[in-house]
Amino acid sequence: MSLERIEITPFAVIVGEILQERHTGNLTVIRPPLRKVLYWSQGELVLITSSAPEDSLSDFLVRRGVVAAERAAQMVTDDPTDAVARFHEAGLAELSWRQTLLREWLTAQFVPLFSLDEGTAAFTDDAAIAPEKRVFLLTTAVLVLEGIRSITNGLVLRRSLGDLKREIGPGRDARFTLDSIPLSESERRIAESLHERQTIEAFLKQFATESVTAAKVVIAMMTLGLFGIIDSTTVEAAPEVNTDDMQRDLELLAAIGSSDQRSLRAVGLSRQLGSLDHYQVLDVPRAAARAQIITASEERKKLYDPGTYPPIVRDAVQAINRRIDEATLVLKDAVRRQAYDKLMQQQSGRLPGELQKRLTQRVIAEQNFQKAKDLSVLGDYYGAIVLLRQAVEFAPDHAAAWYLLGQCQERNPKWRRDAAESYQKALSLEPNDVDALISLGDLYKIEGLASRAQSCYEDVLKINKDNPEAKSRLAELTGKKK
Repeated sequence: MSLERIEITPFAVIVGEILQERHTGNLTVIRPPLRKVLYWSQGELVLITSSAPEDSLSDFLVRRGVVAAERAAQMVTDDPTDAVARFHEAGLAELSWRQTLLREWLTAQFVPLFSLDEGTAAFTDDAAIAPEKRVFLLTTAVLVLEGIRSITNGLVLRRSLGDLKREIGPGRDARFTLDSIPLSESERRIAESLHERQTIEAFLKQFATESVTAAKVVIAMMTLGLFGIIDSTTVEAAPEVNTDDMQRDLELLAAIGSSDQRSLRAVGLSRQLGSLDHYQVLDVPRAAARAQIITASEERKKLYDPGTYPPIVRDAVQAINRRIDEATLVLKDAVRRQAYDKLMQQQSGRLPGELQKRLTQRVIAEQNFQKAKDLSVLGDYYGAIVLLRQAVEFAPDHAAAWYLLGQCQERNPKWRRDAAESYQKALSLEPNDVDALISLGDLYKIEGLASRAQSCYEDVLKINKDNPEAKSRLAELTGKKK
C-alpha cells in the first residue's frame, strides 16, 4: 500500500502514476469528514464511493429528476459498490442514457478532487470490482482534463507543477496521444509547442499572457504521460552498441564482397527500416494516388525478390519485403492511410522508431483480430482469446475485438465475469451494438439475472423495435415470470 499526503503529492500526480502504470486497485482519499474510495482497473477509473450522502447515485438521480425519492431509496444497499448494478437492474432508462447518467455522476465526484489542498491518499493493489458494478468511461483522460481545468487555487496549481527547474520533454510510450484527447485550440497549441527538453519554467515563460492555461496544460500533459520529466542530474547514455550484431554485419559484408553492390544496398536498407515511414519504404510521395502506391509496391517487390539474391542476404531481403507488404496494406486502404497520416502528423518531432512502434501495434491488433475470428470459427477459443487480449491492449478502441473477446470468454463458465466486462466495454464504445446487447442479455439470463437480461433485450427493441431475437427472448422471460 502506498500512502501520500496531498499537500506534498497533489492529487493530479497521484492519478498520473495510476494511469501511466495501469494500476488495478483502490485509491482512498480522506479529508475529514469526507472519505472517498476510487476503484481502478488497468489504469481506468470504474467507480467512486463516498461517505457523503449527497454523492450517492440515488441522490444524484433524484436531483436529475430520473427517479422519485421513494424509488431511489429502494436502490440503496449496505454495499455502496452495488449502486451501479441496482440502477441497471431497475431499467429506468435505455442503456445509452443510463451510461451517460453514470458518467456524469462519476465526473461530479472525481473532478473536485483535483482541487484538494490537503488530505491523505492511500492506494491499495486489489482485484478489480465485478463488471456489473462498474461505470464504463470512454477514457479516464477526459475526466482528468476536466479536473485540472477546474483548479482555481493557485497553491494547488503551483504544487502540481512541482519544481519549475525540472526539465520536461515529449513523453515516451504514452498511453494517450494529443489527437485522442479533447483539447481546446489554445491548449493544443501550447501542448504541441514542446519539441525538445527544457525546464518547466522556461516553457511557461513562452506563454506570459496565458500563464494559467499553460500551467494547466503542463500539469495535464505530465499526468497523462504526454510530457515526461527528464533527470538532468545524469548524462543521457549513448545507445548501447551490440558488438555481436556489429561482428555479424562485418562478416556479412566480407562474405558479400565489394563487387555485389546490389546486395550491399539491400543489407543497408534493411538496417534502416526502423527509421523509415511507409512512404519512404515504397519510395512514393505523400500525395501518391492509390494506383501509384500499388505500382510502386509491385516494382519494389520485384526489385527485392529473395530468389534473385544470394542466400547469405535472404534474411535482410525478406525483412524488406515484410515492410513493403505492411506499407502497402496501410497506404492502399483509404481509411487506414488517413489514420496513418494523422498519426504521422501528430507524432512529428518524435523518434521515428516510436512512431513505427505505434503503427506496428495497430497493424498487429487488426491482424490478431482477423486471426482470432478464424480460430473462433474452428472452435479454438483459448487461442482466439490470447490474440484478442493483445489486440485490445494495442487498440483499446476496437469495439468488434472486445465483442469477439466476450463471445470467446463466455464459452468457459469460469470466464463469464470477464465476458460481461468485455461486452460492456464493447457497448461503451458502440452503445447501439444490438449483437453485444443481446449477448450480454443472454449472459445475464444464464447467470440467473433475469431483470438485467430483460433490460438488455428492451434496450435492443428501443434501437430496433422489430428485432426478432430480442422479441423472442423477452417473451420467454416474461412467460417465465408469469
